[in-house]
Amino acid sequence: MSPVSKNRTLAQQLSGAFVVFGALAGVAFVLTAVSYGIGSVWVTPQVERSRQAERAESAAFAAMLDQENGLRGYLMTRDAHFLEAYSRGRDELPRANRALTAAVGAVPELASALLAKRLAEEQWRTNWAEPAGVASSSAATSSMLAGKALFDAYRREQTSLAQALSERSRGLSRREQAVIATRVLLDLAVFIGVLFLAACQHRALRDAIVTPVAALLRHIRGIRDGQLEPTVGHSGPRELAELAQGLNEIVRALDVAQKSAACRDESIRAHSLRLRQILDASREFSESLNLNYVVGAVRESTAVVGGYEDVIVWLMDDEQRRLVNSQDNPALMPAETPADTQHGLAGRAAKSGRITFEGPAGEVRFNDSDSKIKTARAIAIPLIVGARVVGVLEARHVEAEVATREVIETLEMLATHAATAIESARLHEVIEERGQVDALTRLLNRRRLDEDLESECKRCLRYRRPLAFVMLDIDHFKLFNDSHGHPQADTALQAVADVIAGSVRATDTAYRYGGEEFCIVLRETSAEDALHFAERVRQRIEHRFASGAMAGITASFGVAEFSVGSPEPRALVEAADAAMYESKHGGRNRVTLSSKAPVLGHLLS
Repeated sequence: MSPVSKNRTLAQQLSGAFVVFGALAGVAFVLTAVSYGIGSVWVTPQVERSRQAERAESAAFAAMLDQENGLRGYLMTRDAHFLEAYSRGRDELPRANRALTAAVGAVPELASALLAKRLAEEQWRTNWAEPAGVASSSAATSSMLAGKALFDAYRREQTSLAQALSERSRGLSRREQAVIATRVLLDLAVFIGVLFLAACQHRALRDAIVTPVAALLRHIRGIRDGQLEPTVGHSGPRELAELAQGLNEIVRALDVAQKSAACRDESIRAHSLRLRQILDASREFSESLNLNYVVGAVRESTAVVGGYEDVIVWLMDDEQRRLVNSQDNPALMPAETPADTQHGLAGRAAKSGRITFEGPAGEVRFNDSDSKIKTARAIAIPLIVGARVVGVLEARHVEAEVATREVIETLEMLATHAATAIESARLHEVIEERGQVDALTRLLNRRRLDEDLESECKRCLRYRRPLAFVMLDIDHFKLFNDSHGHPQADTALQAVADVIAGSVRATDTAYRYGGEEFCIVLRETSAEDALHFAERVRQRIEHRFASGAMAGITASFGVAEFSVGSPEPRALVEAADAAMYESKHGGRNRVTLSSKAPVLGHLLS
């Protein structure tokens, strides 16, 4: 048979299989739709209505029990509380009966049982429930016996109806399960038919298509594995033979192109990888002005790029002209491991402004073109912004490794971006600190006070926690300023600020309010404890200036406690300020508690 006839036979087989599959799918759809319609339109609604009827019958029975028990309790005790259950059952019974009638009222086999049950309910209500409510104590016993007989009659009719409902629900459930089983069997029969036709078609296609395609795929896998040789044959249909011939021509062309482009591709990949690493790292530590985050990102990026086990970012302390290890707390730049700029790997790199290596034996060499170092244990790259060294990036291996030119160039470019990001973060922190710290006393300023008081008052209002506020003013400070001059007055302000800063706890915050006025926010502190604290600070100030050139300096204090009645920060400040002026009017150098302060423990109640 020629390839053309093979193709035509294959097309006919595919067309016939498609027609059979389509017809089988159509039949399956019709049968499934019919079975689904029977279940969803006829069986399932009946099952649901039967279950609703069972629930309504249960609710009606519960309502009758409430009426029976409530009325009996009232007749026995004459306690009106028992009539609440009777009234609740009386109100619930009509709703339950309506739901029951709506669910099965039209079912012939249940109508008689439902009617008998309703008649028994009505007899119990008219013959006993309503007359029993007005029965005298002497007739209570006979009335209860009559009611029990009527309720027993109702109970028999109710039990008969409940059993009938249960039987009907079970029958409908079995019918629903039968419909579902029929649907599953139909789907299974269709699946078996499709599987049989697929097996027949598979045998027909295997000889005409699968075998030649398998040979072609084997050759393609060989090309994928690097075997660029034209080895595929020309058997099979004409189209596949032409495809194999074209593939052989492509393989020969690829073999030539691969040999010429191998070196160029390798260099491009290496260069692209370095650029991607630098770009990702730069984006990572340039997106933040937090010094902690920036230094951490620089360390992680350096470790990834160079494969280093330990990376240290040294920051230059401009005041002491030395390098400080920023690993533990870059924002504070602790000097736990100081490195003199005259010694050590990082120090030499900072001094020279050049990349510095540490060899296997610990020798230190610069990155000169004639350097004899082929391997290095550590590398230090200065972080330079403009012409100023702002730090050093030091990276170390556990064992000495070859320092390739590509890695060195990548680290050098990374250090350039890192230096700019670190310097920007440091400048941002300096600006933030200067914007919130008083330049003379080094205490927090009025702007920071407003922010802290706003958040603290909201916290106290929400969690009902105590908060105290202390204001103090240096007594007769204008006279001291006029007699001693501004420089001495500034020194006095600094000394008072030092006393205050040395007296507050870690949870408290001291501020310079303005001029010679200071204030303190005491968190988790009641008015009584704040009064003791202010007295302690007053004594320390008095003792500090008991003698010397600034002798006689004292301060007047005002103490206020946060009140839920006046939750605004301004009210707290005004209360403390008024108490402070009471101290001044009372003779100065004393502590006064605001008269608006709440009773101790009010916030905790």
